[in-house]
Amino acid sequence: MAHSYKPADVLDVEIMGDERSMHGLFDHLRESDPVAWVEDAEYRPFWSLSKYDDIKRIGSQNDRFLNAPRTMLLPSEAEEMLEQQFGTKNGLETLIHMDKPKHLKLRRVTREWFLPRSIAKLDEEVKVLCKEYVDKMQDMGGECDFIKDITLLYPLRIIMSILGLPRESEATMLKLTQEIFGPLDPDLQRDAGDSDEQMGTLFELGAFFKDIVEDRKKNPSDDLATVLAHAEVDGEPMNELDQMSYFIITATAGHDTTSAVLGAGMKALLEHPEQMTLWRDNPDLDDAASKELMRWVSPVRHMLRTSTEDFELRGKQIKAGDALALWFPAANRDPEAFDKPNTLDITRDPKKHLAFGYGEHMCLGMHLAVLEVARFYRELLPRLKHIELAGEPQWVQANFVGGLKSLPVKYELG
Repeated sequence: MAHSYKPADVLDVEIMGDERSMHGLFDHLRESDPVAWVEDAEYRPFWSLSKYDDIKRIGSQNDRFLNAPRTMLLPSEAEEMLEQQFGTKNGLETLIHMDKPKHLKLRRVTREWFLPRSIAKLDEEVKVLCKEYVDKMQDMGGECDFIKDITLLYPLRIIMSILGLPRESEATMLKLTQEIFGPLDPDLQRDAGDSDEQMGTLFELGAFFKDIVEDRKKNPSDDLATVLAHAEVDGEPMNELDQMSYFIITATAGHDTTSAVLGAGMKALLEHPEQMTLWRDNPDLDDAASKELMRWVSPVRHMLRTSTEDFELRGKQIKAGDALALWFPAANRDPEAFDKPNTLDITRDPKKHLAFGYGEHMCLGMHLAVLEVARFYRELLPRLKHIELAGEPQWVQANFVGGLKSLPVKYELG
């Protein structure tokens, strides 16, 4: 029997935390209600957008559609609690929460670190780490959980290295990242249903990075932590909330989304074995294939924008002050934008997808993410003689940032 989806299902993390039902919901919304008004007792109302052209257009007009005051869907009660504690409905004040002129000023602080020429300098270190993690797969005797044993750890090591943080801190950082992005997932959340406990994650991360800042002020080094510790905005030291937020977004989003693409990307390659073979035999497809995995997985599920004016969209009257949820997985499977969108095709135009967002807020770390995915699969695929599922894949129950939390595989490496 076909599932009867409704617009408010975007708030249901069980539906959104499963690849098949999430895309079933978005297929339904694109066809029947691409600009859907969503009301729910626990959330403030918002418009839900599922068409590629609408999402791209709104993402590109940052003056008309603001990131503040709400950047992600949170229950009203959580927004109020965060506002009391931090003075903002988002809790943090990171690049994704800011608008001009502040956004541009703070983006400039680390922009140099994430430009393609800077990322190119990391290439050798990334290749060494890829070999280390594929060797680890080999040492595990032909069976592993591809997520827990490999893809959660490899991008984390890279971002920790860029920040200049030791390997001993990785377990802490991974736990806190999963608590931030999986607050409604029973396997990942800090303490079921307790908002105070979830806020404790932010305080714990803040305390962790406060110690790092103090250290780098006394002992500067050639790392991103030193850049952030000494950063100035308008000639003044960056304020503490902005600084902590910057550390937190870099350290968490800087690996979690890449992990999601690597992990769910393997599931996609298992489902499209001819694409795995094509990629293995064609190193010149490395970047395009990485970007196609990003389109396919779309780990950032949504961002919110607030309209500054009244306007009409597909016959619906949007009012100034209304929030609009931009659903990136829906945009990236829109048949009006992509030919055969539900087929993995590593030869398609790699520039078209919206997995990194669009406009001034495009992901700062996108070049790093492409490099990490491309280099990992370039190391793995030529050594992989055989791979198959060894159990049921499990998805993170989330509607903000999502991916697999478990992918048991059996394999033979040469």
